[in-house]
Amino acid sequence: GYMGFNRTNPSLFYSRRIGRTPQGAAAGEFVDRPSATTIIGAAKVTGKTQRGWTVNFIDAATAREYAGTSTNGVQGKTEVEPFSNYLAARARRDVGQRAGFGMLTTLVSRDLSDPALNAQLPGSAFVLGGDGHFFFTGKRDYVVTGSFTGSRVAGSQASIARLQRSSARYYQRPDATHVTFDPTAEALSGFSLQSDFNKNNGGVRPNASFWAVSP
Repeated sequence: GYMGFNRTNPSLFYSRRIGRTPQGAAAGEFVDRPSATTIIGAAKVTGKTQRGWTVNFIDAATAREYAGTSTNGVQGKTEVEPFSNYLAARARRDVGQRAGFGMLTTLVSRDLSDPALNAQLPGSAFVLGGDGHFFFTGKRDYVVTGSFTGSRVAGSQASIARLQRSSARYYQRPDATHVTFDPTAEALSGFSLQSDFNKNNGGVRPNASFWAVSP
């Protein structure tokens, strides 16, 4: 256990994105829009090997979704969600009674054949990270933990410009000297890292932490 120091770490995997409400827009006098995305198929594997590795894996494919439209009696349909694949994998291992380490990766891949969705959504998103902990004594009182994660999203210039301008980043704000809005960019990359030191028991339990998150 350790204090959070009011920090907010990135959420690397959110399972409810799989089968989410379609993200695209459709226009018409009448629009029949699906409320969820169809999951075509999914696989999940969890377990532990004889060598002490704990493994978790999930992969899911979601269908291309359309909204039915009607304007002046003319029927049509608009693609509101592309065919997508979601993957997340986690492996972790304890080393003796005092240490452990793990790895995590996530991947989203979209088939963006519709120009409107291509301008809105990145075509791919990739995350790779690692973490670990170490107890300094056999009593497991003093412990240091740490993690590092790198990420990259890629897509059309319009979709990446949208990410740069989003409220999570505001690359266009004039007071920011460490970021610059680039309307021609076709990818963004970033990182997060943290390291914590704390004492788990006793009357006095010091905590120290260092963390950083790129835009």
